[in-house]
Amino acid sequence: DIGGLLAMHVPMPEGTRLSPDLPEWLRLEIADAVVLFGRMEQEIIEISWILTDADLTQKLKLTKGSTTEKFIAALESVERAEAGLKLDALKEGFKGLAEERNLMVHGAWNMADAKPWVVWHKFLEDDDSIIGEYFEQWRFERFMVKGQHILGMLRQFHDMLEAQTGKKTSAVPRGCA
Repeated sequence: DIGGLLAMHVPMPEGTRLSPDLPEWLRLEIADAVVLFGRMEQEIIEISWILTDADLTQKLKLTKGSTTEKFIAALESVERAEAGLKLDALKEGFKGLAEERNLMVHGAWNMADAKPWVVWHKFLEDDDSIIGEYFEQWRFERFMVKGQHILGMLRQFHDMLEAQTGKKTSAVPRGCA
């Protein structure tokens, strides 16, 4: 459960050796995760264009603000349209990925005793502690597996909506986005 892992922030252990030098594998993992999440965001925005039958002005409005909130709203709209359909697992999975992505993008990365350590001041608890969390390779791997699964579902749903409505929402082919 990603949500449970986000509560892993703990004070920096005494005597921890910090280094700002990030290994190449870590920089690539961060980049891959950010690119994957951006692709999910693109799908969500374009799906919302179809669901709202947006004109150009509305499309521009829909590109602003939280994509997570747009995604949850779109899923809730689909749930209302289909009696008995519950998409809670998908909503929670995406929220968890969004939190991890925010930590990756907004956090300050260091190596702590040769392990990736990310600090995001959103977790600030006092003036005497550095609050952060380890973000090791297994977390990136899990992010990518879950993210690729959600992206695949979004692309399928997007394709279905375009086929049903006859509306094409992007000039960027989904295999390239």
